[in-house]
Amino acid sequence: MKITTFKTEKYRGCPIYSRNFKSIFEYLTIIDNELYTAHINVRPYWLTKLFFNLDITTDVDKIPYSQQHLKNILTQVKAMAEATIDYVLDKSKD
Repeated sequence: MKITTFKTEKYRGCPIYSRNFKSIFEYLTIIDNELYTAHINVRPYWLTKLFFNLDITTDVDKIPYSQQHLKNILTQVKAMAEATIDYVLDKSKD
């Protein structure tokens, strides 16, 4: 199975690692030396997948998602990670 890892980002001092395997997109983040993760299952659009299977694609990452679709998915994954970070850090203040 191929795992694609995307650019690492930081939020409130915590790293956010986003990756994809098959139709699963997940984030991993470390908050106070503890690992947190969550995932979503996003299927590619049928036409994009058809082009991918026929090798009619110019995508650098060689995954069956259009650039816009991938951008939207990664935005959602990042928002999930940021919500987790906010929850854990704000909860530890109480």
